Amino acid sequence: MKQTLVALGVFGVMAAVSCGGTPATAATTIVLHQSDAGKTFNVHGGDTVRVVLDDTYPVPGSSLVWTMTSAPASVLNFVSENRSPQVRGSGPGRTDTYTADFLAVGAGQAVFDAKGATTCEAMAKSGCPDQHFTITVVVGR
Repeated sequence: MKQTLVALGVFGVMAAVSCGGTPATAATTIVLHQSDAGKTFNVHGGDTVRVVLDDTYPVPGSSLVWTMTSAPASVLNFVSENRSPQVRGSGPGRTDTYTADFLAVGAGQAVFDAKGATTCEAMAKSGCPDQHFTITVVVGR
């Protein structure tokens, strides 16, 4: 009886291969950082694209706090965002980790738009300009 079951199992695998069946790829999570600014990434439908950035507070009265959007929503759909609890950094300030997750929902090209708002109480705004960068994501079928 066991030999028959094994033979059927092998036949089933052979049938899937001989019919040209391609196993579906599992959805994955692609993690991007500020160092990926200006780059283009290819992902598959169903993948999660996670952007991880550091909010910084180098000295009292100063900060860099990120927000992230993506357009169009028909390609990358916003799922969630989170900021870690503040932790002491190795320098004079502290950092938070800002994380934003997006789901690849349709074929096409989308652009992440990261905006870093700065505050600088001890100096003029021109001395600590806001930061901005983009990352392009192409979602295949």
